[in-house]
Amino acid sequence: MRVMTRRRWKILIGTLLLVLIVGPALYVGVSWAIVEQALVAEAKPFDQTPEELGMSYEDVAFVPRGWDEITLRGWYFPNAGAAATVVFVHGLDGTRSGDLELVRDLLAEGFAALTFDLRGHGESDKAQMGAALHEQDDVLGAVDFLLNERGAEPGKIFLHGFSYGAAIVLLTGVQEPAVAGVYADSAFAAMADVLVKEVSDRTPIPRWGAQVLEPGIVRAARWFKGIDLAAVRPEAAVPRYAYAIGLTHCQDDERIPIEHLWRLREAASQGPQLTVYTGCGHTEGYEDYPAQYVAEVASYFNERLGE
Repeated sequence: MRVMTRRRWKILIGTLLLVLIVGPALYVGVSWAIVEQALVAEAKPFDQTPEELGMSYEDVAFVPRGWDEITLRGWYFPNAGAAATVVFVHGLDGTRSGDLELVRDLLAEGFAALTFDLRGHGESDKAQMGAALHEQDDVLGAVDFLLNERGAEPGKIFLHGFSYGAAIVLLTGVQEPAVAGVYADSAFAAMADVLVKEVSDRTPIPRWGAQVLEPGIVRAARWFKGIDLAAVRPEAAVPRYAYAIGLTHCQDDERIPIEHLWRLREAASQGPQLTVYTGCGHTEGYEDYPAQYVAEVASYFNERLGE
C-alpha cells in the first residue's frame, strides 16, 4: 500500500483549499456576469409605425414615477368621446410598435390608448432593466402622464400587458386607484419559475448550467443590483385586487406554460374573466383569433366601466 508523503499531503490540501476558495468566487462571478447580461434589453427596430396603419397619434415623453433621470417615449392615440384610455405594456425585448394592430382595433371600440417603450427598450432611455420591479414605476409614470397631461379621469384608465408586460401590469394595477382594470395576456405567476429558461434564452449559458447557477443568479441580482427576483410574484399581487382582472393565455404556450394561468386564477380573490385560446403559442391569441380577442378585451373593459 502506497503511503502519502508529506509533500503529497501538502499538494492535496493546497488543491482542496484552492477549490474551496476559487470555486465560490468563480460561481459568484459567473452569476454576476449573467445578471449583467440578462438585464440588458435586446435592441430591436419597430415592427411597424402608426403611419403605416393610417392611425392618428402624438409622440409623447414622460418619466417613470420617482425616476426623473429616465425618459420614456411613446405614442398617444386620442379618440374623441373615448370611454377610457388603455395603457399597453409590451413584453421582454419588445417595443411599443408590437401592439399597434390591437390598439387600432380597440380605438374602433371607443377607447383612447397609450403605448410606450419600457426602460431599456425601444426609444426610451437605455437604463438597466428592473426585472419587472422598477418597470412598475414606468407604468405608474404612464398613468401620471395621462392624468396630468391628457386629462384622463381616475377610474377610466386600464392596463393591458403581454408576457413580461402582463406580469408588470398585474403587479402595478393593484397599487394605483386610478386604474379601473387590468388585462394580462400570457403572464407568469412567479419570476423564479421562469428564470432558468429566460437566462438560458438570453445568455450563452445552457439550460442545465442556468439550473446550477439559479441560486447564485438570485443572490447576485439582490447583492449587486438591489433586485429581489423572488419578490416578482404576480400570484401574490392578484389576491389583493378588489375587482375581477382579465386573464388570457394560449393553450400551447411553451415559453410560459399555461399552468401559470391556472395558478393566477386560483390566487384571485375575485373570479377573473378568463379566456384560453387553443392551437396557438406564446402571446398569439390576438394573432390567431383577432375578432374574438378584441371582443373579449372590450367586453372586460366595458364591464369594468359598468356598461
